[in-house]
Amino acid sequence: MKVSHTKKAFFDPQSLAVTADVEAAQIAQLQQTSLQVDQRFKDLKVIFSAHLPAHPSMVLPGPSLTSVSPSKALEPAVEVLDHIFGAGLDFLVTWQLWSQASQYHCKIPPLRYFAICEQPLQLKDLKQLHLKWPQLKGLTHQLQGQYPEAMKGFHELDFGSVKLIMVQAGSEHALAQVQGNFDVHLNGLGRKPSTAYTPPWQRPTMSVAQHSKVAIIGAGISGVATAYSLSQRGFDVTLIDQGSELAIEASGNRQAMLYAKLPDNATIAGQFHQQGLQHSMGLLKRSLSTEYWQACGLLQLATNAKQVSQMQAVIKRQYPISWLQWLDQAAAEQLAQSPLSAGGLYFPNSGWVSSAHWCKALYTKSGAGLWLDTKVESLQQNQNESWQVKLSGRCTGLYKFDAVVVANANSAQDLLPGQAIPLKSIRGQVSYVETCAKTSAEINTVAVQSPALVVCATGYVTPAQAGVLAVGASYNLHTVDTQLSNQDHLDNVGRLSEVLPTSKGLGLDSIVGGRVGFRAVTPDYLPLVGQLADEPKMLDQFAKLRQDANYKFTNDMPYLKGLYINAGHGSKGLISAPLSAEILACQMANQSLPVAQCVAWSLDPNRFIIRDLIRRKR
Repeated sequence: MKVSHTKKAFFDPQSLAVTADVEAAQIAQLQQTSLQVDQRFKDLKVIFSAHLPAHPSMVLPGPSLTSVSPSKALEPAVEVLDHIFGAGLDFLVTWQLWSQASQYHCKIPPLRYFAICEQPLQLKDLKQLHLKWPQLKGLTHQLQGQYPEAMKGFHELDFGSVKLIMVQAGSEHALAQVQGNFDVHLNGLGRKPSTAYTPPWQRPTMSVAQHSKVAIIGAGISGVATAYSLSQRGFDVTLIDQGSELAIEASGNRQAMLYAKLPDNATIAGQFHQQGLQHSMGLLKRSLSTEYWQACGLLQLATNAKQVSQMQAVIKRQYPISWLQWLDQAAAEQLAQSPLSAGGLYFPNSGWVSSAHWCKALYTKSGAGLWLDTKVESLQQNQNESWQVKLSGRCTGLYKFDAVVVANANSAQDLLPGQAIPLKSIRGQVSYVETCAKTSAEINTVAVQSPALVVCATGYVTPAQAGVLAVGASYNLHTVDTQLSNQDHLDNVGRLSEVLPTSKGLGLDSIVGGRVGFRAVTPDYLPLVGQLADEPKMLDQFAKLRQDANYKFTNDMPYLKGLYINAGHGSKGLISAPLSAEILACQMANQSLPVAQCVAWSLDPNRFIIRDLIRRKR
């Protein structure tokens, strides 16, 4: 019998909005006076005293409150699991403690605060409760600014060295999906060690010592996002790319859409893409000037009866209307400020980004080293388990790193010949179309009306920048040609007319440029994120899966120490690569994962070996 040990995605309905009566009762229960807040501050100060350096004016006689060197032992993040988020009082007070500690101590540990929220308050009610806590005013405004919709799943709020991961779901289901070891439990009993069997390939991976030297191979969105996430955790990162600049391959589009195609039922892939879109939009706000991106909204058109049925099924999953809506053609055209071929799904918080500029911004913020015009010829693990990287080009030579992250898309297969990296290359071409363009007959010039938001069907079109629309993208498995193709230009013009009916009749004369890139795609269209294992050893150690998919192994995964991958993002890299970078960085830093366990396992790069063993394909 074929079985899956993975836990299921968060079930429908997706919205966690409660009735007015339930909301009112919850608000009444959460009322706290300013004096009660002060008392809670004292309580939590005692709880966290072992994790923060003592204030010089508060050192008591006898043993110090902290007996370790803050510059060394306090650097790993303090992990907190709050079983009842409520209105966020305990989080805000804990954050206040961290803020105060940072004022008198140069190095304090980062804070990763996980909070379970079964029935999220509406933002307006949260603001009303926060008015009663004037001593927390500065922090409450920041929390309100990132407060998520009442939607099932993991929501990461980033406040620099303090991060809040809200898990919105029923408590039992949420706890089953949280993976990590917590230093402090609030508002609930500490979790007992689970007695349930966990397969070796779903147990935590091996971490890397802090301040380790990490080489990231590939400087597109996957590599640069990984550099950003690792640098935040204190790793010494160097980006290596054979190109002459950042994002020179598939990540270099001038206008790329941020789009999560949602399934009509609760799936792990849908959950990952939903969270990925939220994560990327939040990261964009913190990292990139709005000159290079816009949260202008996105329309996914339903151009036939089958698509209408599928999208209506998505709407029945009950997402918050501030996150997803169904619009008829008239309403869609009003938002787009342009004639359209149909109505469809509207994502108010989505949009477009210049991915090359985003890569450059993340790189700058990471502070990582950058070796361009440099090709990685080979990787070899030394006897001390460090990695020797042989380079040619500008930085020719042999270099030693404690860990390596492979993030160079399809070229990962060339670097790891001993590993079956299941990636296939799919050529994609984007065309740039003038808003004042000639018809194919070249009789007259027509004005192509720019939509006010991103519109997609089989292809997509972005709002015009400097009088030019980005239209794409082709999808070709059977060529590796890097040159622009006239046929692909014509196909993209056809995709444009499918979306904007007034653009029919355009020909090659409407094209003012384009770009070719090669997507890296896995068999299940989810990326490869995590630590790589020794494939021959896996096939040997887990051979009994061929006869018994439920066999309980006592041995651990034969991981290749210090070797990781973040690749295979296909056409959704802008919403999947940054979140994947956070997952990978947490694994390497031995931190609690910012996604559900079912999502992390579904991205594991060794999953296809396990599946092939169970299916007796290997």
